[in-house]
Amino acid sequence: MIKKPINENYCASVVELQNEILLDNCDNVKHTNIQGNLVIVGIDAKVGDVGLFFPSETELSKEYLSANNLYRRKDQNNDKEKAGYFETNGRIKCMRFRGHKSMGLFMPLSSLDFSGHSEKLTVGKEFDHLKDIMICQKYVIKRQYTRGAKSGKVYKKKVSKLIPNQFRFHIDTTKLGKNIKRVKPNTLISITNKIHGTSNITSKILCKRKLSIVEKILKFCGVKINDKQYEKIVSSRKVIKNDEMNPNPNHFYDTDIWSIASKTISESLQNGMTYYSEIVGFLPSGAYIQKDYDYGCDANTFAVYIYRITYTNNSGYVFEFSAKQLQDWCREYNLNPVQELYYGYAKDLFDIPYGVDGVKTTDEDLLAWQNNFLEKLSDKYLEKTCDVCKNDVPNEGVVVRLEQNYIEAYKLKSFAFLERETKELNKGLENIEDVQSEEEPKDETQPSS
Repeated sequence: MIKKPINENYCASVVELQNEILLDNCDNVKHTNIQGNLVIVGIDAKVGDVGLFFPSETELSKEYLSANNLYRRKDQNNDKEKAGYFETNGRIKCMRFRGHKSMGLFMPLSSLDFSGHSEKLTVGKEFDHLKDIMICQKYVIKRQYTRGAKSGKVYKKKVSKLIPNQFRFHIDTTKLGKNIKRVKPNTLISITNKIHGTSNITSKILCKRKLSIVEKILKFCGVKINDKQYEKIVSSRKVIKNDEMNPNPNHFYDTDIWSIASKTISESLQNGMTYYSEIVGFLPSGAYIQKDYDYGCDANTFAVYIYRITYTNNSGYVFEFSAKQLQDWCREYNLNPVQELYYGYAKDLFDIPYGVDGVKTTDEDLLAWQNNFLEKLSDKYLEKTCDVCKNDVPNEGVVVRLEQNYIEAYKLKSFAFLERETKELNKGLENIEDVQSEEEPKDETQPSS
């Protein structure tokens, strides 16, 4: 039984090669498009080959690298006479090879032989572990922590105030390329600009109310006591910032920008509502929230863009604002919604042939339409300069949201942005979103909705 990967954006996928693209000045390699990513493969690879796809910024495990002799240093490989092209960190980079884009790695299924895994791996399977052997994970810069007495800081005890199923982190948005089959011609979609900042959650939900000694005694005796009240909760992507609930937070910056930003948008929050947003621009100190991405903000100022709104009732059931309702709500309360680039049926965005009148379409027709849609979407919205920033920086990409009763959204990033991100990681620059995902307080929070 193969377990679900910890992060499906950075895992191994079993894929079948669907195409090949010959490259100029390259006799031994060529391009193939896998899940919307241009990947360089050997010249002998052919359409129909089944293998493993690892996306860029995935870290391959030591066991996998050694077994397949992929390390550059021979002494790290099982066969000490062979050398590969991976550094010690095992990181798959977004880069260019002789001017051609490389956005991942394709490997044969036989590269897993060392694991002893015998279950047949069919196209579509995703995993990061096999038989308790790690194959890959998301690459993050390894950080050194100094905790407790060594740092001279006194760590306070957390107070648990959350009620099950009231507070929720945002979902981990997965990649559109691997989920393009979810988009069909008659799917109602919203396309919004993807913003490069830091995630913020501002919520007004039911919490446990601190009871007096008398109230505790009365409750113990069976007297009905109101032990709940609506309170505001502030969080980054995965770290709650309220002092009493998380008195020892790692803010990454020298300022708790999340709590500061939440104050600017929380006035319009109704009981049960949650705003999921992105903070962009500058810290009060003048430092960038994300290097060079000013989003038109003046020095020492920031902006908040809301990309999701929910309402949670007393029973913990979540009602999702549609993309249109979100835009309308933000306009009514003078808030900034994410920039909407398109709203309507997928079939009306591009002129893509799909079947013939009176003739039943096939699965192959639909797949061809979906791949064409993904390609045109990339051509229209990606590889552009950010038109909001004063600085000359690449636009991150877009988010495609399917309009339905629950949240379903997928991201599509540009190569220029991914390449820039790779270069920053090469310099050892940490990603704020990675850092703010490390301290999820298991005893105080609920799973993402």
